Amino acid sequence: MPRITLKGFTGMKIIYRLAVPVVFAAAIVMLMVWEVPYTIRSKGMVKPSREWGLYKSSDGTLSNVLEDHRSGSISHYKVMEFQRGDIMAFQFNDHLIKTNEVKAGDTIAWVSSHELDLRMVEKSGDLAYQQALLQVYLSGDRPEAIRVAMEQAELAKQELGTQERLTARARHLYEQDLISEQEYELAVNDLKVRQHALDIARSSVASLQAGEKEEQIGLARARISALENQIDQLRSHLEGMNILSPISGRLMRQHVVDEGGNNEVIRVADLSAIMVFAPVHVRESHLLQQGQPVSIRAEGSRKEISGMLIGVDNSVQWINRRPSVFASILVDPETDHGLLPNMVVEAHIRTDTVKLKDYLLRVSRVVYEN
Repeated sequence: MPRITLKGFTGMKIIYRLAVPVVFAAAIVMLMVWEVPYTIRSKGMVKPSREWGLYKSSDGTLSNVLEDHRSGSISHYKVMEFQRGDIMAFQFNDHLIKTNEVKAGDTIAWVSSHELDLRMVEKSGDLAYQQALLQVYLSGDRPEAIRVAMEQAELAKQELGTQERLTARARHLYEQDLISEQEYELAVNDLKVRQHALDIARSSVASLQAGEKEEQIGLARARISALENQIDQLRSHLEGMNILSPISGRLMRQHVVDEGGNNEVIRVADLSAIMVFAPVHVRESHLLQQGQPVSIRAEGSRKEISGMLIGVDNSVQWINRRPSVFASILVDPETDHGLLPNMVVEAHIRTDTVKLKDYLLRVSRVVYEN
C-alpha cells in the first residue's frame, strides 16, 4: 500500500483549493445560462364551448342565458317575468327530451298565459265588431229604408211624367188661345216643382246607398288597424314566450341549484368543441402564450389527450388561497377524448425553456407549498 507523504498531501490540498472555486463557478454559470424545459401543472374543469340554460328563480322569474366559454362572454340573456295572479302553463317537447339531441331553433317548451289569452280573445272580438260596423257603413243604411226611398223616387218620377204631359197640353191650348197665360204659367210651375221633387227623392236614395260619412268610415278603419296591430303584438308576445334553443347540442341531465337559489330547468351543451379551464399561479402567468401544447389527463386515467392554450384571463382570482389566472385550453377535436362537462382533469402546459436557477426555484416553491 503506497504511503501518502507530506509532500503529496500538500499537493492534494492545493488541487482541492483550486478545484472547488472552479466547480463552484461552473455551477453558477450553469444556473445562470443553462436552460431547461418547464411544464406548468394544474387541475382544470371541463366545459363545453357554448352552454345555454333555462333557470327559474324563487319568485318565478325565468332566465334564459347563453354562455360562450370560448370567448368568456354571455352572448345572450333574456328574462321572462310574469304578472302576479297570472296562470302560466308549460308544455315541454317530449320528443326532444327523449332524444337528448337539440338543433338550433328547436322548440324546447311552449308557454301559455291565461291573461294574455283572455286579452287576445277580447281584442279579436273587438276587431270582429269593428269590421262588421265598417261593412254597415259601406253598405249604407237599413234595406227597408232604402226600399221606401226608392219607391218615393219612382212615384216622383211618375208624377213628373204626368205633369210633363199636362204641361205640353197646356202649351198647345195656350198657343191656340184656348187658355189664359196665367193657367199656362201655373202648369209650367207645377212641372218645375215635380222635377225638383224627383231630384230630392233621387238624392235621398243615393245618400242612403252611400252609407255614413267618410269621417265615420275612416274612424272605423283606423280602429280596425289599431286592433290588428295590438293583436299582432300579442301574438308576437305569445310566440316569444316559447322556449327555443339558440344552439345545437345535447341536453344535459343534472340537477343544479346555484348560489342565488335559481333552479336549473334545462341545459343544452354544445359539445362540438371542449374546453378546459385551469388555474395558474399569477407568478407563472408570464410564461403562458397562445398556441402552447397541453397534455390533458382525466383523473384516474392514463390516457393522454392533446390540447392547445388559446387564452389567459386578464384578472386574478384566489384559488386555494393563491392568486391565480385561468388558462383556457381547447381540446383537440380530432381525438376521442371521452371528456364530459364538469369533469376534473390534470393539465400540463408545456412552456418555453427557463433558466436552471428559475426551474429549481419554481420546483422548490411547488414542493414547499404542497
